[in-house]
Amino acid sequence: MDRKDSSKIPPFSPEQVKQLLSTPEAQQLIALLNRDGGKSLQQAAEEFRKGNVTEAQEVLKPLVQNQEADALLKKFGGK
Repeated sequence: MDRKDSSKIPPFSPEQVKQLLSTPEAQQLIALLNRDGGKSLQQAAEEFRKGNVTEAQEVLKPLVQNQEADALLKKFGGK
């Protein structure tokens, strides 16, 4: 798929992003995504910049398919 997938994500203001990233849940999720030294996160960001949303998701999948990440992502969904 391509960048069209990102149209499902509502736009966020810079202030909203800042608030979200400062939450304890976001900090925990960032720590999970950086377990491999941030390599996968950087690769996913690069794929997303290229418009390869599906590829970006595939790169991150192994990092977020665990109970801890699942619980954190559910908390984000409830906010």
